[in-house]
Amino acid sequence: MLKTRVITAIVALIPMLWLFLYGNAQLITIFFNLLVALSAFEMASMVFPALYARFGEKKGEVFAQTPNWLLAVTILLSAGLYAALVFPETQVIGYVGMALLGAILIGVFSAPSVDLSFANVAAMLSSIVYSVFPWIAIIALYRRAGDASYVLFLCAVVWSGDTGAYFSGRSLGKHKLAPRMSPNKTWEGAIGGIIASLVGGSLLRAYYGDAFMSIPVLILCCVFGGIFGQLGDLTESTFKRFAGVKDSGKIFPGHGGFLDRVDGLLFAAPVIWFILYQFGG
Repeated sequence: MLKTRVITAIVALIPMLWLFLYGNAQLITIFFNLLVALSAFEMASMVFPALYARFGEKKGEVFAQTPNWLLAVTILLSAGLYAALVFPETQVIGYVGMALLGAILIGVFSAPSVDLSFANVAAMLSSIVYSVFPWIAIIALYRRAGDASYVLFLCAVVWSGDTGAYFSGRSLGKHKLAPRMSPNKTWEGAIGGIIASLVGGSLLRAYYGDAFMSIPVLILCCVFGGIFGQLGDLTESTFKRFAGVKDSGKIFPGHGGFLDRVDGLLFAAPVIWFILYQFGG
């Protein structure tokens, strides 16, 4: 299993690193739009069937599988909203309103029962918000730096934290962190993850040089980025427990779904962007 995870990670990272290092802004923006669509697909594929099953069970009704067109509309709304937000020449407020209002109307009128109308709306809005707005923060990090350095910094902070939390939790973990959400997470693992985030972020700062980021800002980004990265992992674990699935998907052998790999990035990105916006690099 570990060998499969390592091979998959290398295969996935090489093209992504090439794109970040050598691709232009337009190509990266289009790439992110595809990731938004993939995020929305996995999220909607988890929450729609779970909500249909829960509401149907309570009412003693049996509903057919979630219509594929409903998943497709959710994905299209997510991708369209992302495109509207990242291109400054668009009328952003109008597109946001249209996308969210459209999700509500479609959710209400496509439901096979009154109870499921709210479930549909909840599933569509949660999929759109979860899939779109964090990616806006990631593209904002790219634009702020003018290159991929801040995005790579985000990846270093979050993925170093994931690795540190995993190994420190396995070797030292005794006190449960959030057993309702993820029974295997421990306080020891969480602390080890934050320390690893500091190490990962510091190594990338050393690579880019002192001008990349001041020490106080580095510490803030690593600590809070590490914390929110772990909160993102816990949040997605809660969604998966609700849906009754082990992984958000099966796109990456040994790793599970796409959201399983980026859940921490999605929560850490807005926090790191906010710190950089408030205090500068």
